Amino acid sequence: MNTREFAGYSIVRNLAGGGMTRLFVALDSAQNRVVVRHLLEQWAKYRKFRKSFFHGAEVLAKLNHPHIVKLIKTGYEGKLPYMVLEYVESRTLRDLILYRDPLLSQNVLSLMRQMAAALFHIHAQGYLHLDWKPENILVRPDGHVVVIDFDLAVKSKRRPVRIKEIPGTPSYIAPETLTRRMVDERSDIYSLGVTFYEMLTYHKPFEGDKIEQVRAAQVDPNIPPTRPRQYAPSVPAAMESLVLKCLAKQPDNRYPSISLVIRDLEAML
Repeated sequence: MNTREFAGYSIVRNLAGGGMTRLFVALDSAQNRVVVRHLLEQWAKYRKFRKSFFHGAEVLAKLNHPHIVKLIKTGYEGKLPYMVLEYVESRTLRDLILYRDPLLSQNVLSLMRQMAAALFHIHAQGYLHLDWKPENILVRPDGHVVVIDFDLAVKSKRRPVRIKEIPGTPSYIAPETLTRRMVDERSDIYSLGVTFYEMLTYHKPFEGDKIEQVRAAQVDPNIPPTRPRQYAPSVPAAMESLVLKCLAKQPDNRYPSISLVIRDLEAML
C-alpha cells in the first residue's frame, strides 16, 4: 500500500487516532479535504471489531445535523474497513479545557447549548451516544460544535436496557452503567454533565490520587460531587444546579430528558 495514498485519497497528514483506528487528513479527487478513518490491521481481522466500526458509520448516516460530523462513504481498502468523514477545521474540547483556551471561557454557554442540541437530535433519532466526552467534541475557531465517534452508539428503548460491556471512558459513565450496565437517555445526560463540569471548572466531579478511590466515589450514593462553585466561584448558581442535576447518582433524580436541559440552558443569560 502506497503510504501517500489510501483508497484513492491522497494523504496530507496524520491525525491522532483512537486505540483501534488511524485517522488521516486527505484530499479527494476534487482536492477537497476529508478525514479518512480506518481500523488498524490487528483489529480488522476480527468480525466483532469490523462490525462495531461500520455500526458507527451506519448511525452517522442516519444523523444529518449541523452539530454532528457528516459521513461521506465507507468501504474496504484491501482488508481494512474505512470511512470517509467531512473535514472540520477544529480543536477538540479536550484541548480547549487542557489549555484553558479563551474560546472556551468566552463561549461556554453557547458551546453547552450546541452540545445539548446535538444530543437532543441523537436521542430524537432513537440512539444513545454512550461515549460523550471532550475528546469527541470538535470546536471550530468560530465556536461551532461538531460531535464525533458513534462506534458505541446503540438504539434507545422506552425503558433502561442492560448492555453486555461497559462502554466509553469510566470518568464519564453514569453510576448505574458502571454498577449494573444499565443505559438510557439519562446515561448520556450524566456524561454531558461531566463534560459541562469540566468546561466550567477544569476539574472532574470526582478526583483523587488513586483511580480505585475515584471509581468508588463515582458510584457511592453517599458521596456527592464537589460543587462546581468550589472550583469556580463565578459559576452562576443556576448553572451549578443544572450541572449537579445532570450528575445525580440516581437516574430518577437526573433530568429525564435532554429537552429539559435545553430549557434550563435557554433560560440563562
